[in-house]
Amino acid sequence: KITDKQKKSLAGKAKIFFRPYAAPVEQPDDRYPFWLVTGRVLEQWHSGTMTNRVPELHRAMPYAKVYMNAKDAEKLGVKRNDVVQLASRRGKVHARVETQGRNTPPRGVVFVPWFDENVYINKLTLDATCPISKQTDFKKCAVKITKA
Repeated sequence: KITDKQKKSLAGKAKIFFRPYAAPVEQPDDRYPFWLVTGRVLEQWHSGTMTNRVPELHRAMPYAKVYMNAKDAEKLGVKRNDVVQLASRRGKVHARVETQGRNTPPRGVVFVPWFDENVYINKLTLDATCPISKQTDFKKCAVKITKA
């Protein structure tokens, strides 16, 4: 039984509903062995339409990079600042490798921010949607990486 004190503490708080786990519609495999995760960086927001025009922000992050684990880069025969091709079942893009600094993904995962119009990373991502929320699942997908 819920007491009056408990009712007051619950007032105005969100109710969280746990849903069954659903596996991703695409996962890394032998052909596309890496998880690509897309997202933001501090210096550039959204598509860079506003932040890329601020000289200080553009100098700090002038283009999107492929942040990857140094051991993965070594295994692929690429190093920092090499240009690589990322390819998924939907498209491909080219970007420079970054293995140092603030973004150090675990092995098997690469991160690419999505602000750079020259590295149109959404060409690679999924268009699958969650049946409950109707959100598009464009934050992750399987990719292969080769030296360009």
